[in-house]
Amino acid sequence: MAKLKIVVLIGTPVYLNYFVNRIAEDHTLELVIRENSRSNLIKKILKKGILKSCFIILAHLANKKKTTKEYNRILGNKWTALTVKTPLITVENINSPQVKDQLEKIKPDLVVVQGTTMIKSTTIKNIPLVLNLHWGLSPYYRGSYCTEWAILNHDIYNIGYTIHKISSKIDGGAILTQGRPEIEAIDTSNSINMKLTKQGADKMSEVITKIKDGEQPQFIKQETDKGKLYLIRNWTSKERKKLKYMESEGLLTQMSNNPKNCHKIIHW
Repeated sequence: MAKLKIVVLIGTPVYLNYFVNRIAEDHTLELVIRENSRSNLIKKILKKGILKSCFIILAHLANKKKTTKEYNRILGNKWTALTVKTPLITVENINSPQVKDQLEKIKPDLVVVQGTTMIKSTTIKNIPLVLNLHWGLSPYYRGSYCTEWAILNHDIYNIGYTIHKISSKIDGGAILTQGRPEIEAIDTSNSINMKLTKQGADKMSEVITKIKDGEQPQFIKQETDKGKLYLIRNWTSKERKKLKYMESEGLLTQMSNNPKNCHKIIHW
């Protein structure tokens, strides 16, 4: 088995600790870089407006107990903290000079990503392979809140994760492999997303093992004209309220009993 230099890039949410911890169970990591977008909180509040920001924060706090319970149910105790001894660097922006300098210094063979903002090509220049774990079946659901949009579209059978190459298009890089979660009656969009992180981290670890064993990844180019890109600005209070209603009324269970057309997914 060949040795790979692996660096992991993750976003702010604490549950992304699971992604790192799971991969580190099977593979040695050179460095973990976390993008802490909350360090720029004041700018975000000014951009969104104080009233809207207060509403978002209050809604988050009100829902925190429920989401924490779902994290524990799906992810166990592997999400609360990073348990690996790998060096950790926290940055405000994943495309900062500090990140680029660290990657140039380490010269990783592989970078794996979940939950960061879009990574520029200049940041990952000369890295042989950069793989992203995306909550969504690309190309059908790309961008943000893909699980939530699939639920609003009454399309829960096309909820899943995609492991793909990083490219200049949002979640539009060539696809390596995909998977679907098992959706239960007690699930919400949040618990489904935790399942996507759990299954996707398992699969990412499996992918790394295959690469170490000398297998050549087989990528499929995306046909992005077949899908839709959902931007953060598209997810408004209107959609949020509709999703909350659908979850509270048990509509996920009803949809699971009436499957629509399932898109074919890619396996490696």
